[in-house]
Amino acid sequence: MERITLKGTDLKVSPVCLGTWQFNDSAKDITWPAQTADESKAIVDKCFELGINFFDTAEAYKNSEGVLGRALEGRRQDVVVATKFGFREGPFTPPYTAQQIDEAVTKSLTNLKTSYLDILQIHFPSFVKDTKETIEELERQKSLGRIRYYGLSNYGPKNMKEFMDAGGKPVVNQIGYNLLWRSPEHAMIPDCLKYGINLMAYSPLQQGLLTGKFSQLSDVPEGRRRGKLFSKDSTPLARHGQEGCEQEVDEALKKLSEICKNANVAMSAAALSWVLQQNGIEVVIAGASSPQQMVDNCKIVQLDNEVLRQMTEATDALKQKVGLSLDQWAPVDRCE
Repeated sequence: MERITLKGTDLKVSPVCLGTWQFNDSAKDITWPAQTADESKAIVDKCFELGINFFDTAEAYKNSEGVLGRALEGRRQDVVVATKFGFREGPFTPPYTAQQIDEAVTKSLTNLKTSYLDILQIHFPSFVKDTKETIEELERQKSLGRIRYYGLSNYGPKNMKEFMDAGGKPVVNQIGYNLLWRSPEHAMIPDCLKYGINLMAYSPLQQGLLTGKFSQLSDVPEGRRRGKLFSKDSTPLARHGQEGCEQEVDEALKKLSEICKNANVAMSAAALSWVLQQNGIEVVIAGASSPQQMVDNCKIVQLDNEVLRQMTEATDALKQKVGLSLDQWAPVDRCE
């Protein structure tokens, strides 16, 4: 697989990154079923075969850092590892202290069995505007060589402007972005282009919706129906309190299925390729529950302009319905 150099860094990465939220070491969580450490390692092994050298994890992903660290033993020097610190604490998430960041880095280094982190991302923004201590500590961790670069995750335009105005120098912003969740196009993508920040798109397949595997939305596992695309009544796990966009999602999926059929390309390959062909998107972060899924996630194709146009138009109504939902100034604004 080709390599790209992330802007503002010397990191050469594959444009497909393995997301490891599923690496739970047999401990099922609210979103993903249990996956053994051996199953996870087989996926990592397949990544090496496919030329994928970029891995993303987080302290908030149950057991993920430890599982990934063991899977990479003896070959850490051949990969780029990004992790995240911080846990969402609702609409009143306090600023991260220097001590919390230092402890999180120490824990991640131990879990990942490494002496440095290539990228450390703040998983969720604080809802208090004091970011000076956070930035100073991230810069200190860089000076110590414990992290090479730092970045953001789930930051919207207001959050990012606040961080930049405070003197932050993030190299990435990791956001949910796919054909069904295009909220970043309103401001987030233009702002990252303006600041020269690399955009990494997680959930490029909207947790399986864009693979064509679900014949109807009610077939989607309950833990994946928590986000704003689904009604607050779709599952008691939902916390957003909104009506959702299920009709628009259903209509968009039917249109996309027909477009992909006519173009003779699998929906998952088309969805991943569409994201990577959008201006400003450097990397897609795709999870996998098996080595074969990772093979499928690497089937990136060059979509012609007409197919790109049709796919975009197929989800325009949904984009308008979702609206400006990206900034993290409400209890739950992730697309999940």
